[in-house]
Amino acid sequence: MVSLQVVVFLLSVSEVISQCPPNSGIYLRHDGNCYPNGSYFWDSSVNAANEAISCVLPGTSLTTGQWVRVADPDDPVDCNSNSASDPFRCTSVTSPDATINLYLAQGLPADQEGWYKCCLPTDCSDPNTNIIFANIFRFSEIESFIVADLPSDMTVYPQEYKLNCTKIGFDRYDISMSISSTALANYTDCNDGSNPCPGTELVSNTNTVRYTVNITWDGMTVSNGSISQSTTGDQMYQCRVTDHPGSIHIRIRNVTIK
Repeated sequence: MVSLQVVVFLLSVSEVISQCPPNSGIYLRHDGNCYPNGSYFWDSSVNAANEAISCVLPGTSLTTGQWVRVADPDDPVDCNSNSASDPFRCTSVTSPDATINLYLAQGLPADQEGWYKCCLPTDCSDPNTNIIFANIFRFSEIESFIVADLPSDMTVYPQEYKLNCTKIGFDRYDISMSISSTALANYTDCNDGSNPCPGTELVSNTNTVRYTVNITWDGMTVSNGSISQSTTGDQMYQCRVTDHPGSIHIRIRNVTIK
């Protein structure tokens, strides 16, 4: 009996909410679209007041509320300060929907990229407040790395499925997907504008592109049609994205099929 367990590390998908705005619950809004918890936002797309990430709680009046960097919860974004030393600015709307709008007034320092949380209608110290997370990043990021189209019967061989790695952000980069040390796909010097690599463009203004590898597993060997790798245990895949040139930031996501 073959059992299947998919383990995904740091998986998030910045998919647009089908109903915008939703009937209830806290949500994020940006550029006219609504986004769920755990969405990714490129710093270059939120660098003006009219490009802010809006954190919204429908039908509730704002009392305090705040945006806080998860890695530094004692230093929330101060909407009343907007000092030159702080790259973030924010504005708020008290009613009818509690809202705090967050945007960048200057470049995002490397040590301040990452996960942020918004708390409404009260501060994050309130155990009864509503919380939603957003990742604000520089250069390129991996928005998601997932296994798709897994067969319903994992006892039948060969098994065929897909690896989908979605990159967002800076338009020049290298991207690869591998199992162990064997590359299943490797694209270098990609330029989404002038030299696109063979991915599927999902959102043009944020350079969001999905790359897919088709996988066949016969119980002993993983193959993508041209490259094979022997594996009889867990299938451990990795997606790696580096901005190009320079590889200033290296982003890695892993997925394991047990």
